[in-house]
Amino acid sequence: MNMKRALVALLAVAALAAAQNRKLHKLERVDYTVADFDASGYILDIGGGGEGIIGRMKPQQVVAIDLYKEELLQAPPGFLKIVMDASDMKFVDATFDTATAFFSLMYMKPGVQEKVFAETFRVLKPGGRFLIWDAVIPTKFVPDTEGIVFYFTFKLPKETVRTGYGTMWPERPYDVAHYRALARKAGFTVVSDAAGANTRTFTMELRKP
Repeated sequence: MNMKRALVALLAVAALAAAQNRKLHKLERVDYTVADFDASGYILDIGGGGEGIIGRMKPQQVVAIDLYKEELLQAPPGFLKIVMDASDMKFVDATFDTATAFFSLMYMKPGVQEKVFAETFRVLKPGGRFLIWDAVIPTKFVPDTEGIVFYFTFKLPKETVRTGYGTMWPERPYDVAHYRALARKAGFTVVSDAAGANTRTFTMELRKP
């Protein structure tokens, strides 16, 4: 998820909440260290416009796709950017060694997420990895609210990026078990998954057999 999309999402949720005279559940800002990771070959970054966190970290390897051209134009220079729907990718089979999704799955409906997992599996080479960073989003647990807002200060190996992500309450929890089920349905092996120290985030590593 990028800064513009995050801002648009925040404004949309806030507008809806205001129209219905309701409020948003806002979480405290969290310092989040994004550790470097080893990757060979090209890296497909799903929803990689805007802040372009993965592109910042691996500019020589990243191919960032995003549904919106303007978000890719706002991304920092140095990596390849392509307008593309992650649920219907135009890459041929077995193109990439690594795929990433950095706080982008949280904005997709479950049906779209399922297609994205299937497409990611298809375009990865055998043995390829799918690395995920995202928020744990429960169903509504604060009465009279329409959605939830996360604030982060991402500490990258060479820089720091501040942003916020707002989204509506999902119909069912977006937690590790939810994504694990999507991964296995697509054919992935779950190598590891771990909740963040604050339990509001998680990371996951998947592998294509």
